Amino acid sequence: MADDSVYALNASTKAGVEQETDRLDAQHRFFDDVMNNELLPPHIVSYLESIPSPRVCDFATGTTVWLKEIAKTLPTSAELVGLDFDTSKFPKAEALPSNVTLGVANGLQPFPEEYRNRFDVVHLRFFLFALKQDQGVALVKNLLSLLRPGGWLVWVETNPSAWNAEPPSEGFYQYQKFHALYAHEINLETNTPWVITSCIRQAGLKDCDERIYNSASVLFGPKGSDWPARQHHELFTGMSQVVKGMLSQGGVDGLRTQEDMDEAIAKLKEDMDGTRKWHIPVVRAWGRKP
Repeated sequence: MADDSVYALNASTKAGVEQETDRLDAQHRFFDDVMNNELLPPHIVSYLESIPSPRVCDFATGTTVWLKEIAKTLPTSAELVGLDFDTSKFPKAEALPSNVTLGVANGLQPFPEEYRNRFDVVHLRFFLFALKQDQGVALVKNLLSLLRPGGWLVWVETNPSAWNAEPPSEGFYQYQKFHALYAHEINLETNTPWVITSCIRQAGLKDCDERIYNSASVLFGPKGSDWPARQHHELFTGMSQVVKGMLSQGGVDGLRTQEDMDEAIAKLKEDMDGTRKWHIPVVRAWGRKP
C-alpha cells in the first residue's frame, strides 16, 4: 500500500507477475461462482441501472478482472475507474474497455481530489493480506470520501482462519498455523471476514447489511460436477502462493527455509486429491453514504 505495505503476494520477476495475474483472474472466476455470479448485490445493480451514466470505482483492482466484467453489464456511458497501490498487474490500456481508466492510490491515505465525491459505487474485495489490525474503520472512512451522497460501498472478504476441510486436512491445518503466526507477527487484521460489516457501520454508512456465501453450496448446483477438482486447484494454487509470499518475508516458525516451504506445499498437494470437501465462507457487506 506504500513503503510500509504488509502485502506479501507481489512477484519481483516478469514471469512471477504473469503467474500471479493468471492466479488472480482464476480466483475471480472461482469466487464469482461461489457468489452466484452476482458481481454486485441485486439492489445495488438496480441502483446503477437507475443512473444514465453511473460511475463505479474498483479499489485494489489488481488485474482489473472485476472491473472488466462489470463493464459488460453497464452502458458505454458509464465511467469505470480502477485504483491500486501496485500497478504491476495492470493490463495495457488497449486491453481495457474505452470507458475504463486506472490510477494509483493508497487506501489509507487521502485520495486525490479528482476522485472525491465522484462515484455511485465503490467496490473492494480480498484486502485481507494488506490490512493491519484495527485499520478497517479507517479504510472504510477513506473509501467513503470517494462516494457521492447516496452511493454504495461494497466489500467482499474471506479468511483462511474461517475455512475448514471435510475430512480434516493435515496439510491445511499446517497452513492455517503458518497463516496465524504470520498474521500475528506482522499485525494483520485477523477478524476478517466477520468484522467488515461492523467496520462499515462504524464508519457512518447507512442501510448496512451482509450476505454470507459458502463454497460448498456450489456442489449442489449446475456446476457441481467439476467443482471438487476446480476447488482443489484454486485452493492449492492460492495457498502455495501465500506460503511462498510468507517465506519471502522471512517466514515463521516451521517455515524458514526452502525445504520447509517445499514440504508444506507437498502436504497441501497431497490433501488436494480425492473427494475432500472444502467449506469456504465469503462475506459480502455493503452500506450507503448518507
